[in-house]
Amino acid sequence: MKAIKAVMGGVLPMLLAGVMTACGGKGGEAGAFPKNFNSLSDEQRVAYVMENASPDSVARFICLAALGKVPGARIDTLATASLYAYEHYSDSTLTIFSDEFDRFSSSLPLPDRMRIIAQSGLVDPQGLGYELGLHYVDRIRESRMTPAQVKEEIEALRKACKDDPKTFTRFLTGFKTVLKLDRGKDLDAAVYDTFINYE
Repeated sequence: MKAIKAVMGGVLPMLLAGVMTACGGKGGEAGAFPKNFNSLSDEQRVAYVMENASPDSVARFICLAALGKVPGARIDTLATASLYAYEHYSDSTLTIFSDEFDRFSSSLPLPDRMRIIAQSGLVDPQGLGYELGLHYVDRIRESRMTPAQVKEEIEALRKACKDDPKTFTRFLTGFKTVLKLDRGKDLDAAVYDTFINYE
């Protein structure tokens, strides 16, 4: 879990500092949001943050609040929250929001990425595991992950899928398919050797 905590530990304080400061509070304190914040609708919560933070911060806020990782704030329905932002940003702000939403959600550890994809409602539940697996090599490459870090994330996903082992099996199928196609490129050979037959 060290790699996952390192990713979230580095991102969450920065996000909270940005959003909370913009909202007139001290970074990381739940009280930085209005007292009635969680009684608002998802659209109202996003509207509040949009008024007080940059589009890229809003994208990260929506993802992390939907995962329950923002003290004092939550997003109940990711699809509703993100749609509100897409509909109310325009031109350059829409591009910034959209790019950061895609980049940030793709950079999340596997269990969180799975939850974001599931909450988005854009992927058939039966295709969720394949979706994760087919794009995981991109995360390994972009984050320059070691085999040990990859194994840690995969095992965290296995644990998260304990009640849905088929999703984990589909993840491995998608991941191995891309590994076979990717061998010989810039990916560390040790990643291929370790995971091409991983069970």
